Amino acid sequence: MEKRPLSLTIIGWLLVVFTLFGLYGLATMGSNPVATKMLEQMHVSLRFEQAWGLLGSAVNLVCAYGILKGMPWSRVLFVVWGVIGLVVGFYISPIKYVLVFSLVFLVVIAAFLWTNAANDWFNARGFMLKRERSR
Repeated sequence: MEKRPLSLTIIGWLLVVFTLFGLYGLATMGSNPVATKMLEQMHVSLRFEQAWGLLGSAVNLVCAYGILKGMPWSRVLFVVWGVIGLVVGFYISPIKYVLVFSLVFLVVIAAFLWTNAANDWFNARGFMLKRERSR
């Protein structure tokens, strides 16, 4: 097996760390006055926000695992979930310009997920969900 590119190792572990921070934020959201004030401006309830956050955390952890193990579907899932998250975020967020940072993050990470080195690590090209057959 080929050595995993450093960029993919960093991306995988960043997803894990960001997800852990997000889970902490979800756990303390109800008691945080700033978060409570922002939730009042959203079109959704605290329970929906927590459920959405838990689902997103689970997807991010699955993506991180797949990226670290070289599973091609993980990078497709990351991009698809990122786009879905942006659409939902645009609907529920009271501060739309914050989504620009999420979009930039998604585009930068996606660019790294489809470099030649990443293609070799995943043993796939484009939006393939399975590895290419050995020659």
